[in-house]
Amino acid sequence: MLKNIFRICVIIIVMLFVGLGVSYGQKKTTVHGEIIEVTSFVKEGLKPTSPSKKELTMDNLKKGGMLGIVDRANKLYLLVPSVTDTAFMKTVTPYLGVKSFVKGQLYMRSGVRIIVLEDIGKSLK
Repeated sequence: MLKNIFRICVIIIVMLFVGLGVSYGQKKTTVHGEIIEVTSFVKEGLKPTSPSKKELTMDNLKKGGMLGIVDRANKLYLLVPSVTDTAFMKTVTPYLGVKSFVKGQLYMRSGVRIIVLEDIGKSLK
């Protein structure tokens, strides 16, 4: 009986630690920067600022590329849709190569930054 109570207490404590870890691992943030396609940016340093570069970027997106935002400090954030967002690509692609802001939940682990997109628009900064 005492062993069962001890096991239940240990399980409850572990669940509390896991629950607290998840809640502290995310925070709402706003990032100002330039929207890019990650593969083009990392492999070739391309930002979609000209029509030819934008065409290459769009080709990579059609092949399954990821969207991201690069801030002024040259930090790369990967953009991912929320579970309910079905028009993610249509929402973000008009901002390719444009100084924009992105609002959403920020997750960081092992140097990787991911933002779950909630809002996007042109940046005035």
